[in-house]
Amino acid sequence: MATLSAREAAFQKLHDRIITMELKPGDSLNDRLLAEEMGISRTPVREALIMLNIAHMVSIKPQSGTHVAPIDLKGMELEQFARYTLEKEMMLRACVQMRPEHLAAYRENIEKYRVCEQTMTGAERNYRLLELDNRFHRKAFEINGMEEHFDHMLSTFHHIERLRMFSLMIDENKSVCEEHTRIVEALVAQDTAGVARALEAHLQRYKASVAQARQTNPDYFVEG
Repeated sequence: MATLSAREAAFQKLHDRIITMELKPGDSLNDRLLAEEMGISRTPVREALIMLNIAHMVSIKPQSGTHVAPIDLKGMELEQFARYTLEKEMMLRACVQMRPEHLAAYRENIEKYRVCEQTMTGAERNYRLLELDNRFHRKAFEINGMEEHFDHMLSTFHHIERLRMFSLMIDENKSVCEEHTRIVEALVAQDTAGVARALEAHLQRYKASVAQARQTNPDYFVEG
């Protein structure tokens, strides 16, 4: 496995901190302080910030400095549409390939999510819930032997992923387990129309999350 360059490592670290909302929209980013935190020179940090600017995750303005960019609502809508389109295809294909071990894995994931939701607290809980949610959605890609497509898709989403974490931080969405269960029930029944409906209803939840998040932190968002 190739070793990441200092620039790549800085990019990944900052990317992850932005996605997980450790660095929130509007937060100032000082390349000198960041370089000291990471134990590297300022040059790779500056290069990483430029890369993040190109990805619309960071805003660089000569007069006002460098800040974490707001969540772009139009970009988020495009990301969620792309996700639904690709994931629906994966799930429809998975319908005819479901085996007992796949069902067992889905059920185990849902139960782990339920337990985590009820027993854990703080940032660790939110990271774990997001991880379990991603594992659930990745499963259909795995069944089709196309998990790399899910990983690539997720790596390109810079706006919806931040909203997902923020919705966990404000404890907005309590229906994940029930919605995941409905998706799995439709998969097991090989009900392709039911799969499409359940997945669409689940992924459309982001609109309610946006509404709630904008009430508490309107400055985190931009219309695009």
